[in-house]
Amino acid sequence: MSLHAHPSKAARFSREGFSPIPSNQQQFEDQGAMPTNDHTIDIPLEQVASHQSGLRNQSSSAQLRPSLSRDVGATSHRQFFHGRRRKAGEAGGGTGNIGYDGEEDKVNAVGKFYRKVMGSSVITRYLLYILPLGILIAIPIIVGATVAQGAKIGGVRIVWFFSWVEIIWASLWASKVVAHLLPYIFQLVAGVVSSGVRKYALVIRSLEIPLSLVGWGVTSLATFMPIMTRNPTQRAKNDTASKEWENVVQKILAAAVIASLIFLGEKTIIQLISIDYHRKQFAFRIKESKHSIYLLGLLYEASRTLFPPYCNEFAEEDYAMADQLNLGKALKNKKGHSRSGSATPMRIIQDVARYGDKLTSAFGNVAKDVTGREVFNPDSAHSIVVGALEKKRTSEALAKRIWMSLVCEGREALYQDDIMDVLGPDHREQAEESFAVLDRDANGDVSLDEMIMVVREMSRERKAIATSMHDVDQAISVLDNLLSAVVLIAVVFVFVAFLNANFVTTLATAGTALLSLSFVFSATCQEVLGSCIFVFVKHPYDVSDRVDLKDDQFVVEHISLLFTIFRRISGQNIGRTVQIPNLVLNSLWIENVSRSNAMSEQLQVDVSFDTTFDDLQILKNQLITFVTDKDNSRDFQPEVEVQILGTTDQSKLSLQVEIKHKSNWANETVRQARRSKFMCALVAALKIVPIYPPGGGGDAAGSAANPNYG
Repeated sequence: MSLHAHPSKAARFSREGFSPIPSNQQQFEDQGAMPTNDHTIDIPLEQVASHQSGLRNQSSSAQLRPSLSRDVGATSHRQFFHGRRRKAGEAGGGTGNIGYDGEEDKVNAVGKFYRKVMGSSVITRYLLYILPLGILIAIPIIVGATVAQGAKIGGVRIVWFFSWVEIIWASLWASKVVAHLLPYIFQLVAGVVSSGVRKYALVIRSLEIPLSLVGWGVTSLATFMPIMTRNPTQRAKNDTASKEWENVVQKILAAAVIASLIFLGEKTIIQLISIDYHRKQFAFRIKESKHSIYLLGLLYEASRTLFPPYCNEFAEEDYAMADQLNLGKALKNKKGHSRSGSATPMRIIQDVARYGDKLTSAFGNVAKDVTGREVFNPDSAHSIVVGALEKKRTSEALAKRIWMSLVCEGREALYQDDIMDVLGPDHREQAEESFAVLDRDANGDVSLDEMIMVVREMSRERKAIATSMHDVDQAISVLDNLLSAVVLIAVVFVFVAFLNANFVTTLATAGTALLSLSFVFSATCQEVLGSCIFVFVKHPYDVSDRVDLKDDQFVVEHISLLFTIFRRISGQNIGRTVQIPNLVLNSLWIENVSRSNAMSEQLQVDVSFDTTFDDLQILKNQLITFVTDKDNSRDFQPEVEVQILGTTDQSKLSLQVEIKHKSNWANETVRQARRSKFMCALVAALKIVPIYPPGGGGDAAGSAANPNYG
């Protein structure tokens, strides 16, 4: 589809592919063609380019309003959509099995059994986990209770000793079950008090293993001494005093409980940092991105209701949107002839995948009838929009498809009444929200270029959120590893404290040694602490943000716990990547352009000393006329300021011209284009007034005002 406002003027070539030449003249006669011996008559010709308009007919929109449900009717033509899988063999160009030299891993009998167990139900898996070892532990209990009643371990009958071991084994899985159910119980109870604390159920769900270890340790400690010293056999002998080895085991179990609590505390801190950070930094951005994609899905569904998928008007855009394997790009870059029949195999591959997706959608419709939700439906409007936003080329095709199908014939832009007319009066609110999302400059209409820019911005924002969350999760993982090392050291000290009678002396010795090595770790600890505050508390930027550091301009590429990677976008070293420690960035002024609102730009111009105030007013009026023009009002606000900064001598005046953009400068390409446009307008306005440069514009030599007596 052409980028022009009138797509009907763009030539569309035949997609019929290769047509075989008839083998004999009789076949032509059977088809009613005129027989001839001319050898050129058998050459199949291209179809005549169709000039049928792809713009919406305003009179037919009332009958073609979509149903706005994300499900598409069974009678409608569905567009195929591939998942986000990478093409097989793309990474290495071979079979796709990277790291193998002709040999594949085969699953043996044990592996097959493991897969079968993991694929079974939860109850079956737990029974398979618990029963085998539980039965083995029960054998000594049975033997000690029957044939070997006098057998003892450490002065305790084996029946009681292995009963405690059996309790330990069962309590491990019981603690895991309780920890697994605890988030649901917490959400049920907390939801009655306040719905705002339900999000902490995610924290409890992430702490399932630490909570299980704490429950296991507490149960083991609480049951050890009663079973060993207060069992019926010991009470019958009046021998309830604890033995030496029992005291040692009790100390070990107590140390294990303390260690599990420390481990639980460390994981809780990490989870709280994670959920609080994601809630503050990404919750709003994710919500806005999802809402924008939802509205874009409504517009696309309306578009394909007006013009069915793969119709003559928008077949090119639909094939481009569905080309998830980049077949069109590969064919475009392929050297050689470019006849229409060359694209036929690629079209066949795409059509096969398209019909496969139609079959998948049929199962998705059945699943929706059962569950009431969209389970899997590659032909739904939302799925197609999400897939199209994955790439720049498909995003542009989606934008052109929606814009050209919703704009009425005879119009050059998309207006709010167009969207309301298509969606219908029952969806007036969605129509207003959709137009507000598309009309970023708030000038009342949306051009095709603006539509493409907005859709590409949605794609960029979606990718930026995913990348930022991934980088932050990696930073949190690094912090988790560092704290885990600290926890390990603390656990060692806990066990030493419980088992060593001279712990104070040992602690003093260890503290002295650690203090003597403090100069080695002081800088590292300072960097880690400062980086944690910078990344998780201050967090001045996200991935893909445009930032200014002093006089340098960068784009954020990657965020880690201890450093950030930038890409230069100005200067002689443009395009180079720069790695800067977060501790250094913590002390710098960081200007985040991407997070800024509409920005202004000030230009300084030196003019002739003879420039008058009336000349400045005329210049200002010329510039206001420029920014309020229909073609420029999308880029600039209708405000221009012209003022005199001063003069150093009587040879020139310094003027300052301030122009206000309608957006920030996060998109460097757009900023440069707008700035160049305004600079040309400023030069033209200076010539129109006219305003001369310093020393210029004087009367000609020899005139009455400038006589020449030489």
